[in-house]
Amino acid sequence: MESYKLEQLTVFVENRSGELLAITSLLEDEGISLTSITLADSTEFGLLRLLTPEVARAKKVLLEQGFMAQSSYVLGVKINNHIGSFNRIVRILASVNVDIRYTYTVNEKEFGIFIFKVDEDVFQAAMVALLSEDVALLKPEDL
Repeated sequence: MESYKLEQLTVFVENRSGELLAITSLLEDEGISLTSITLADSTEFGLLRLLTPEVARAKKVLLEQGFMAQSSYVLGVKINNHIGSFNRIVRILASVNVDIRYTYTVNEKEFGIFIFKVDEDVFQAAMVALLSEDVALLKPEDL
């Protein structure tokens, strides 16, 4: 079976002025393209989640500069832009007892693309369930 595992980079960001700029400038200076970026915050730090075709290099560069970064796998689901399309995906995953840890979107002209984080032990079941319902999944080379 083809691999639909997208590697995502999560960077722990201190809640202080200029921190996001430091990260994005570093990646720009290294010529690393970002396909998607999302930032969630708490009182003390933020979680910056990145999709890039060069996860290993981005992680290495960030770690060398003292940032805390780790990679994990996510599913990228391509859906048509109409009412209920997101709910259909949630329903399919729920039908095989897959909990969604978080989700975010990636901009694309013709379709909506949602990124879903599920637990590693149910990743394969989630992938199989979505494919069996003819859901279009992104492959790493689609980034």
